[in-house]
Amino acid sequence: MNNPITIISLVGSGATGFALYQSIPLIIQLKKKYIQYQLINEFTPTSLLNYFHQTQQNTIEAFVAGELISANPIISKTPLIISEKKIYYIYENGIQSLIKTIYQGVSQLSIADYYNKIEVQRNSTLIYRYSMSHIWDQIKSQQLSIIQRLINFCLKTINQIKIQKLFFKGFRTGILEREYGIIAKEFYVLYGEIILDKKLNQMFLQNPRYILKSKKQLLQLIQRKINYGRITIGILLIIFAFWTYILGCNVKNLIFKILKEKEKARLDKLRGQKYLEINNYECQICYERPRNIIIKPCKHLTICHECLQRLKQPKCPICKQQIEDQIEIFFT
Repeated sequence: MNNPITIISLVGSGATGFALYQSIPLIIQLKKKYIQYQLINEFTPTSLLNYFHQTQQNTIEAFVAGELISANPIISKTPLIISEKKIYYIYENGIQSLIKTIYQGVSQLSIADYYNKIEVQRNSTLIYRYSMSHIWDQIKSQQLSIIQRLINFCLKTINQIKIQKLFFKGFRTGILEREYGIIAKEFYVLYGEIILDKKLNQMFLQNPRYILKSKKQLLQLIQRKINYGRITIGILLIIFAFWTYILGCNVKNLIFKILKEKEKARLDKLRGQKYLEINNYECQICYERPRNIIIKPCKHLTICHECLQRLKQPKCPICKQQIEDQIEIFFT
Protein backbone atom coordinates (compact mmCIF):
# COMPACT_ATOMS: atom_id res chain seq x y z
CA MET A 1 0.00 0.00 0.00
CA ASN A 2 3.05 2.30 -0.06
CA ASN A 3 2.65 2.62 -3.83
CA PRO A 4 1.55 6.25 -4.55
CA ILE A 5 -0.68 5.13 -7.44
CA THR A 6 -2.52 2.71 -5.13
CA ILE A 7 -3.06 5.43 -2.53
CA ILE A 8 -4.21 7.99 -5.14
CA SER A 9 -6.59 5.49 -6.76
CA LEU A 10 -7.96 4.53 -3.33
CA VAL A 11 -8.61 8.19 -2.47
CA GLY A 12 -10.07 8.91 -5.94
CA SER A 13 -12.36 5.88 -5.83
CA GLY A 14 -13.51 6.73 -2.29
CA ALA A 15 -14.13 10.41 -3.10
CA THR A 16 -16.13 9.72 -6.27
CA GLY A 17 -18.03 6.94 -4.51
CA PHE A 18 -18.99 9.34 -1.73
CA ALA A 19 -20.03 11.97 -4.31
CA LEU A 20 -22.25 9.37 -6.02
CA TYR A 21 -23.70 8.40 -2.64
CA GLN A 22 -24.63 12.05 -2.09
CA SER A 23 -25.87 12.78 -5.64
CA ILE A 24 -28.15 9.83 -6.38
CA PRO A 25 -30.64 10.51 -3.52
CA LEU A 26 -30.86 14.17 -4.65
CA ILE A 27 -31.84 13.09 -8.17
CA ILE A 28 -34.43 10.68 -6.79
CA GLN A 29 -35.82 13.48 -4.62
CA LEU A 30 -35.99 15.87 -7.60
CA LYS A 31 -37.85 13.25 -9.67
CA LYS A 32 -40.38 12.78 -6.86
CA LYS A 33 -40.80 16.55 -6.61
CA TYR A 34 -41.29 16.81 -10.39
CA ILE A 35 -44.06 14.19 -10.30
CA GLN A 36 -45.59 15.85 -7.23
CA TYR A 37 -45.72 19.28 -8.89
CA GLN A 38 -47.16 17.77 -12.07
CA LEU A 39 -50.11 16.39 -10.10
CA ILE A 40 -50.79 19.57 -8.08
CA ASN A 41 -53.69 21.61 -9.43
CA GLU A 42 -53.50 25.21 -10.60
CA PHE A 43 -56.26 27.63 -9.57
CA THR A 44 -57.27 31.23 -9.89
CA PRO A 45 -58.38 32.91 -6.64
CA THR A 46 -62.07 32.58 -7.64
CA SER A 47 -61.83 28.92 -8.71
CA LEU A 48 -59.94 28.14 -5.50
CA LEU A 49 -62.63 29.79 -3.35
CA ASN A 50 -65.28 27.72 -5.17
CA TYR A 51 -63.18 24.59 -4.53
CA PHE A 52 -63.08 25.33 -0.80
CA HIS A 53 -66.86 25.80 -0.68
CA GLN A 54 -67.53 22.61 -2.65
CA THR A 55 -65.15 20.35 -0.70
CA GLN A 56 -65.65 21.95 2.73
CA GLN A 57 -61.87 22.05 3.11
CA ASN A 58 -60.03 25.05 4.47
CA THR A 59 -56.45 24.33 3.39
CA ILE A 60 -54.68 23.11 0.25
CA GLU A 61 -51.22 23.19 -1.30
CA ALA A 62 -51.58 24.45 -4.85
CA PHE A 63 -50.47 26.75 -7.65
CA VAL A 64 -52.41 30.03 -7.82
CA ALA A 65 -52.42 32.17 -10.97
CA GLY A 66 -53.33 35.84 -11.07
CA GLU A 67 -52.10 39.42 -10.94
CA LEU A 68 -49.70 40.47 -8.20
CA ILE A 69 -50.98 43.64 -6.56
CA SER A 70 -49.93 45.82 -3.65
CA ALA A 71 -51.41 48.91 -2.05
CA ASN A 72 -47.92 50.45 -1.92
CA PRO A 73 -45.87 49.21 -4.89
CA ILE A 74 -42.23 50.16 -5.35
CA ILE A 75 -41.94 53.29 -7.49
CA SER A 76 -39.72 52.78 -10.53
CA LYS A 77 -40.02 53.04 -14.30
CA THR A 78 -42.99 50.74 -13.76
CA PRO A 79 -44.57 49.83 -10.37
CA LEU A 80 -42.80 46.82 -8.86
CA ILE A 81 -43.50 44.17 -6.26
CA ILE A 82 -39.84 43.20 -5.82
CA SER A 83 -36.83 45.21 -6.99
CA GLU A 84 -33.19 44.22 -7.32
CA LYS A 85 -30.69 46.89 -8.30
CA LYS A 86 -27.23 45.73 -9.29
CA ILE A 87 -24.44 48.30 -9.44
CA TYR A 88 -21.33 47.58 -11.53
CA TYR A 89 -18.03 49.25 -12.28
CA ILE A 90 -17.48 49.42 -16.06
CA TYR A 91 -14.05 48.99 -17.64
CA GLU A 92 -12.75 48.89 -21.21
CA ASN A 93 -14.13 46.17 -23.55
CA GLY A 94 -17.41 46.13 -21.60
CA ILE A 95 -15.87 44.39 -18.59
CA GLN A 96 -18.16 44.71 -15.57
CA SER A 97 -17.45 44.21 -11.89
CA LEU A 98 -20.39 43.91 -9.49
CA ILE A 99 -20.13 46.30 -6.54
CA LYS A 100 -23.34 45.61 -4.66
CA THR A 101 -26.95 44.50 -4.94
CA ILE A 102 -29.81 46.50 -3.43
CA TYR A 103 -32.97 44.53 -2.64
CA GLN A 104 -36.39 46.01 -1.99
CA GLY A 105 -39.80 44.35 -1.58
CA VAL A 106 -43.32 45.51 -0.77
CA SER A 107 -44.65 44.96 2.73
CA GLN A 108 -48.15 43.95 1.58
CA LEU A 109 -48.85 41.62 -1.35
CA SER A 110 -51.88 39.91 -2.89
CA ILE A 111 -52.59 37.73 -5.91
CA ALA A 112 -55.93 38.48 -7.51
CA ASP A 113 -58.26 37.92 -10.42
CA TYR A 114 -61.28 40.02 -11.37
CA TYR A 115 -63.46 38.85 -8.43
CA ASN A 116 -61.28 37.64 -5.57
CA LYS A 117 -57.82 37.94 -4.11
CA ILE A 118 -55.52 35.97 -1.82
CA GLU A 119 -53.36 37.73 0.74
CA VAL A 120 -49.74 36.58 0.49
CA GLN A 121 -47.72 36.17 3.67
CA ARG A 122 -44.14 36.23 2.45
CA ASN A 123 -41.06 34.57 3.88
CA SER A 124 -37.32 34.87 3.36
CA THR A 125 -37.04 31.65 1.30
CA LEU A 126 -39.24 32.88 -1.55
CA ILE A 127 -37.64 32.02 -4.92
CA TYR A 128 -38.41 34.68 -7.53
CA ARG A 129 -35.24 35.40 -9.54
CA TYR A 130 -36.20 33.15 -12.46
CA SER A 131 -39.27 35.33 -13.07
CA MET A 132 -37.69 38.78 -12.83
CA SER A 133 -37.84 41.19 -15.76
CA HIS A 134 -35.20 43.69 -16.81
CA ILE A 135 -36.53 47.17 -15.96
CA TRP A 136 -33.87 49.70 -16.89
CA ASP A 137 -30.16 50.53 -17.17
CA GLN A 138 -28.44 53.74 -16.21
CA ILE A 139 -24.81 54.46 -17.06
CA LYS A 140 -22.85 57.21 -15.37
CA SER A 141 -19.69 57.94 -17.34
CA GLN A 142 -16.48 58.88 -15.58
CA GLN A 143 -13.93 61.35 -16.95
CA LEU A 144 -10.39 59.96 -17.31
CA SER A 145 -7.09 61.77 -17.61
CA ILE A 146 -4.90 61.39 -20.70
CA ILE A 147 -2.56 58.97 -18.88
CA GLN A 148 -5.49 56.85 -17.68
CA ARG A 149 -6.91 56.72 -21.24
CA LEU A 150 -3.50 55.71 -22.59
CA ILE A 151 -3.22 52.86 -20.05
CA ASN A 152 -6.75 51.69 -20.89
CA PHE A 153 -5.90 51.78 -24.61
CA CYS A 154 -2.81 49.61 -24.02
CA LEU A 155 -4.82 47.09 -21.99
CA LYS A 156 -7.53 47.01 -24.67
CA THR A 157 -4.89 46.35 -27.35
CA ILE A 158 -3.35 43.53 -25.29
CA ASN A 159 -6.75 41.87 -24.87
CA GLN A 160 -7.59 42.22 -28.58
CA ILE A 161 -4.42 40.46 -29.73
CA LYS A 162 -5.25 37.68 -27.26
CA ILE A 163 -2.23 38.02 -25.04
CA GLN A 164 -2.83 36.68 -21.57
CA LYS A 165 -5.11 39.08 -19.72
CA LEU A 166 -3.51 41.09 -16.96
CA PHE A 167 -4.79 41.18 -13.41
CA PHE A 168 -5.19 44.96 -13.61
CA LYS A 169 -8.43 45.72 -15.47
CA GLY A 170 -7.52 49.32 -16.11
CA PHE A 171 -9.26 52.45 -14.92
CA ARG A 172 -13.04 52.27 -14.76
CA THR A 173 -14.89 54.28 -17.38
CA GLY A 174 -18.20 54.54 -15.52
CA ILE A 175 -20.82 53.00 -13.27
CA LEU A 176 -23.74 50.88 -14.50
CA GLU A 177 -26.93 50.71 -12.45
CA ARG A 178 -29.26 47.94 -13.61
CA GLU A 179 -32.66 47.09 -12.15
CA TYR A 180 -34.61 43.85 -12.33
CA GLY A 181 -38.02 43.34 -10.81
CA ILE A 182 -41.31 41.53 -10.36
CA ILE A 183 -43.79 43.87 -12.02
CA ALA A 184 -47.01 44.84 -10.26
CA LYS A 185 -50.34 43.99 -11.93
CA GLU A 186 -48.76 41.40 -14.21
CA PHE A 187 -49.71 37.72 -14.40
CA TYR A 188 -47.70 35.36 -12.20
CA VAL A 189 -48.11 31.93 -10.63
CA LEU A 190 -47.41 31.40 -6.92
CA TYR A 191 -46.96 28.09 -5.18
CA GLY A 192 -47.61 27.42 -1.50
CA GLU A 193 -50.17 26.51 1.13
CA ILE A 194 -53.49 28.38 0.89
CA ILE A 195 -55.74 28.65 3.94
CA LEU A 196 -59.37 29.78 3.95
CA ASP A 197 -60.49 31.82 6.97
CA LYS A 198 -64.19 30.96 6.98
CA LYS A 199 -65.08 33.71 9.45
CA LEU A 200 -63.59 36.41 7.24
CA ASN A 201 -64.25 34.49 4.01
CA GLN A 202 -60.68 35.45 3.14
CA MET A 203 -57.88 33.32 1.69
CA PHE A 204 -54.24 33.52 2.77
CA LEU A 205 -51.21 32.11 0.98
CA GLN A 206 -48.70 31.12 3.65
CA ASN A 207 -44.97 30.76 3.03
CA PRO A 208 -45.03 30.86 -0.78
CA ARG A 209 -42.04 29.03 -2.23
CA TYR A 210 -42.03 30.34 -5.78
CA ILE A 211 -43.08 33.30 -7.89
CA LEU A 212 -43.31 31.93 -11.43
CA LYS A 213 -44.44 33.06 -14.84
CA SER A 214 -46.13 29.67 -15.26
CA LYS A 215 -46.31 26.24 -13.65
CA LYS A 216 -44.48 24.90 -16.69
CA GLN A 217 -41.52 27.14 -15.84
CA LEU A 218 -41.06 25.39 -12.48
CA LEU A 219 -41.27 21.95 -14.11
CA GLN A 220 -38.66 23.02 -16.66
CA LEU A 221 -36.35 24.28 -13.90
CA ILE A 222 -36.63 20.98 -12.02
CA GLN A 223 -36.14 18.99 -15.24
CA ARG A 224 -33.03 21.04 -15.97
CA LYS A 225 -31.66 20.19 -12.53
CA ILE A 226 -32.47 16.51 -13.11
CA ASN A 227 -30.67 16.53 -16.48
CA TYR A 228 -27.67 18.29 -14.95
CA GLY A 229 -27.67 15.75 -12.12
CA ARG A 230 -27.78 12.85 -14.59
CA ILE A 231 -24.79 14.25 -16.47
CA THR A 232 -22.94 14.74 -13.18
CA ILE A 233 -23.70 11.16 -12.09
CA GLY A 234 -22.59 9.85 -15.49
CA ILE A 235 -19.26 11.68 -15.21
CA LEU A 236 -18.83 10.50 -11.61
CA LEU A 237 -19.54 6.89 -12.66
CA ILE A 238 -16.86 7.07 -15.35
CA ILE A 239 -14.34 8.54 -12.90
CA PHE A 240 -15.34 6.01 -10.22
CA ALA A 241 -14.95 3.11 -12.68
CA PHE A 242 -11.55 4.45 -13.79
CA TRP A 243 -10.16 4.80 -10.26
CA THR A 244 -11.71 1.49 -9.15
CA TYR A 245 -10.13 -0.30 -12.13
CA ILE A 246 -6.71 1.17 -11.33
CA LEU A 247 -7.16 0.32 -7.64
CA GLY A 248 -8.21 -3.25 -8.53
CA CYS A 249 -5.18 -3.70 -10.80
CA ASN A 250 -2.83 -2.40 -8.11
CA VAL A 251 -4.38 -4.58 -5.41
CA LYS A 252 -4.18 -7.60 -7.74
CA ASN A 253 -0.51 -6.89 -8.47
CA LEU A 254 0.12 -6.41 -4.75
CA ILE A 255 -1.49 -9.78 -3.93
CA PHE A 256 0.52 -11.51 -6.67
CA LYS A 257 3.69 -9.85 -5.37
CA ILE A 258 3.00 -11.02 -1.80
CA LEU A 259 2.26 -14.58 -2.98
CA LYS A 260 5.36 -14.59 -5.16
CA GLU A 261 7.52 -13.40 -2.27
CA LYS A 262 6.05 -16.09 -0.01
CA GLU A 263 6.72 -18.77 -2.62
CA LYS A 264 10.26 -17.46 -3.15
CA ALA A 265 10.87 -17.50 0.62
CA ARG A 266 9.56 -21.09 0.82
CA LEU A 267 11.81 -22.22 -2.05
CA ASP A 268 14.82 -20.39 -0.61
CA LYS A 269 14.19 -22.14 2.69
CA LEU A 270 14.10 -25.52 0.96
CA ARG A 271 17.22 -24.71 -1.04
CA GLY A 272 19.05 -23.70 2.12
CA GLN A 273 18.36 -26.92 3.99
CA LYS A 274 21.19 -29.30 4.87
CA TYR A 275 20.82 -32.19 2.48
CA LEU A 276 21.84 -35.73 3.20
CA GLU A 277 24.89 -36.79 1.25
CA ILE A 278 23.78 -38.89 -1.69
CA ASN A 279 26.45 -40.77 -3.63
CA ASN A 280 26.74 -39.88 -7.33
CA TYR A 281 24.11 -37.09 -7.04
CA GLU A 282 26.46 -34.13 -6.70
CA CYS A 283 26.08 -31.26 -9.16
CA GLN A 284 28.33 -31.87 -12.17
CA ILE A 285 29.50 -28.25 -12.11
CA CYS A 286 30.10 -27.24 -8.48
CA TYR A 287 30.27 -30.72 -6.87
CA GLU A 288 28.97 -29.14 -3.64
CA ARG A 289 25.19 -29.28 -3.84
CA PRO A 290 22.94 -32.10 -4.99
CA ARG A 291 21.52 -32.12 -8.50
CA ASN A 292 17.98 -30.78 -8.28
CA ILE A 293 17.16 -29.50 -11.78
CA ILE A 294 15.67 -31.69 -14.52
CA ILE A 295 16.38 -29.95 -17.82
CA LYS A 296 13.76 -30.08 -20.55
CA PRO A 297 13.44 -31.32 -23.22
CA CYS A 298 16.48 -33.62 -22.78
CA LYS A 299 15.44 -34.54 -19.17
CA HIS A 300 18.99 -34.69 -17.83
CA LEU A 301 19.37 -34.39 -14.07
CA THR A 302 22.85 -32.95 -13.82
CA ILE A 303 23.08 -29.53 -12.13
CA CYS A 304 21.79 -27.61 -9.13
CA HIS A 305 19.57 -24.53 -9.12
CA GLU A 306 22.41 -22.12 -8.25
CA CYS A 307 24.60 -23.31 -11.12
CA LEU A 308 21.67 -23.13 -13.53
CA GLN A 309 21.31 -19.43 -12.66
CA ARG A 310 25.01 -18.89 -13.44
CA LEU A 311 25.03 -20.61 -16.85
CA LYS A 312 26.31 -18.22 -19.52
CA GLN A 313 24.44 -20.08 -22.26
CA PRO A 314 21.06 -21.79 -21.63
CA LYS A 315 22.28 -25.21 -22.80
CA CYS A 316 22.40 -28.60 -21.12
CA PRO A 317 25.96 -29.26 -19.80
CA ILE A 318 25.77 -32.89 -21.02
CA CYS A 319 24.04 -32.91 -24.44
CA LYS A 320 24.29 -29.17 -25.23
CA GLN A 321 20.60 -28.93 -26.17
CA GLN A 322 18.89 -25.60 -25.71
CA ILE A 323 17.15 -25.39 -22.33
CA GLU A 324 13.46 -24.69 -22.88
CA ASP A 325 12.22 -25.33 -19.35
CA GLN A 326 13.29 -26.91 -16.08
CA ILE A 327 11.78 -28.76 -13.15
CA GLU A 328 13.18 -28.18 -9.67
CA ILE A 329 13.11 -31.13 -7.26
CA PHE A 330 13.86 -31.22 -3.54
CA PHE A 331 15.52 -33.84 -1.30
CA THR A 332 14.31 -33.99 2.27
